[in-house]
Amino acid sequence: MIILRVIVAGDIDTITLLHGDPYNWDLPPGTAPADKNAKWGWSFAEEPLYPQHTVGEPNTEPSRRVWKIEIPLPRRRRLKYGFRVRIRKQDYYFSENGLEPFTAEAVNVPHNHFFYPFIHDIDVPDSPGWVRNTIWYQIFPDRFCKGNSEGISQAGTTKPREKLDDWETGVPTYRNFFGGNLAGVRQQLSYLSDLGITGIYFTPLFTSPSNHKYNTEDYFTIDTLFGTLDELKALVKEAHSRGIRVMLDAVFNHIGESHPFWQDVLKNQENSPYKDYFHIRRFPIKKGRQERDALDFETFAYAPSMPKWNTENPEARKYLLDAAAYWIRECDIDGWRLDVANEVSLDFWHEFSRLVRSLKKEFYIVGEVWHDASNWINPGYFDASMNYPLEYAISHYFLTGSSNAVLFNEQLILSLTRYSDLHNRMAFNLLDSHDTDRVLTRCGEDKQRLRNAFAMLFLLPGSPCIYYGTEVGMTGGGDPDCRKPMIWNEAKQDRELLAFFKELIAFRKKYIAVISHGVIRYGSAAGGLRCWEIGNFDAGNFVTGGDTVGGSVLTAVYNETAHTAALDLQTDPGECVFTTAPTSKPHAGEVPPWQLAIYFKQM
Repeated sequence: MIILRVIVAGDIDTITLLHGDPYNWDLPPGTAPADKNAKWGWSFAEEPLYPQHTVGEPNTEPSRRVWKIEIPLPRRRRLKYGFRVRIRKQDYYFSENGLEPFTAEAVNVPHNHFFYPFIHDIDVPDSPGWVRNTIWYQIFPDRFCKGNSEGISQAGTTKPREKLDDWETGVPTYRNFFGGNLAGVRQQLSYLSDLGITGIYFTPLFTSPSNHKYNTEDYFTIDTLFGTLDELKALVKEAHSRGIRVMLDAVFNHIGESHPFWQDVLKNQENSPYKDYFHIRRFPIKKGRQERDALDFETFAYAPSMPKWNTENPEARKYLLDAAAYWIRECDIDGWRLDVANEVSLDFWHEFSRLVRSLKKEFYIVGEVWHDASNWINPGYFDASMNYPLEYAISHYFLTGSSNAVLFNEQLILSLTRYSDLHNRMAFNLLDSHDTDRVLTRCGEDKQRLRNAFAMLFLLPGSPCIYYGTEVGMTGGGDPDCRKPMIWNEAKQDRELLAFFKELIAFRKKYIAVISHGVIRYGSAAGGLRCWEIGNFDAGNFVTGGDTVGGSVLTAVYNETAHTAALDLQTDPGECVFTTAPTSKPHAGEVPPWQLAIYFKQM
């Protein structure tokens, strides 16, 4: 299947696709081959595109519309194509050379088109089929659960741990420890299953002197504070038996200063066999803290405790790739989240991707890229990035109110059109993490805003992620405040919020086939209501007066005002199946202030 999309302004009447084999040229019907005056023409088929995403207000032209078409893979695996675009009843031809009046001459110019010269299987995007159905739960291991485990030491490989802070009363700092471990996670798998979680994302587990572990000391061992290799194997095995996938976090951009390779460089300087494993500017390398302009080597940011790997060095590259392969072979993990992925060479990621997929075909790769990740989300690289651009859009509109509906929808459509539909279904969507303030703090502890934001996140294609403790009302500012120990005392948990997340997860699982189809159309209605149609349908848009036909549709209606609004839409949205109200009771014919209601209709 080939999927093509065109993003246009709102004044387009129709778009059709002209497509065929680039070498398929014929004479006009009835023309004799011997006719010297006959003109050969490119033989093509023509099919209409349909609007996939639409942004606009009622009774106005959409400000942006995304048109889409799916066609079968050509038998000869070659494709030449262009678009007939009708604008105010005038036809134009759109190709890689731009827009021009539609004429037979324009279509028959041999190179006035777009091309897939030959489609190779190895270049075709593929995806782990399980990802779109996954609800992730991010765990910061030192802060999730302190379980009982024999053989767990409180001493690391480089220096003794400080005394563990009290789980209930301790305050997180950059350097303290609380004692969460793998045994604790395993003991709480039933809690995660009951919540509806189907994927665990761990921040780093490997040996490191810090509580966050992003300064790796040994890529081949589990930190002793967390447990052992056998404990991770047992955890992954039990998680799999419950239908829960496991993704680990790796840092291939930089190393921890306590790593033996770097310690050898500090000791032996230019005589170290590891000197070319790093980006060293000059010798001798000074030990200890340095001003950023005086650094003798490249680092993560300006942190001298985190020297940057030279992934162009064959030996360094092999060491890191061996580490990536080791945990797949030993523990059967399902994915890698890659720290600071945008600062590592694409050439390294290409080899990395081939390696891990050769070991496990249905393997998931997520890069930490906080901006447009188009250079990395491609065949041969990553399946997804941490979708912070989407988080910004949802947060500014639903959580803080610093945006408006028009801007939110423009940002939403931009987010959905950066990548292919396939990659959108694998997107790693989140609203908070170990690197951000917590959602409940960001919205001023307004739980209604939180519920609205997560409802929108769970309505979008991709795999949503919940940061540990968000579901029970945990608060926290930026690092380290966002890394408090998990609240396990039920008397201190927000049980109402926990019930909401269980219902939201169950809702998404029930309607995932509709959500993952990836068609989103936006508009507004009377009384301050904002509306989104999400699902599988062929044409039309209820907010602009058309008829929606075919498939199944979820209609999300958000009342962004302080008064109850009547549900006055141009078409019946169907049955109310979810609401962000404190109770889950549907509202017949109205939407209360600041609430989002979701309706389902089988067309």
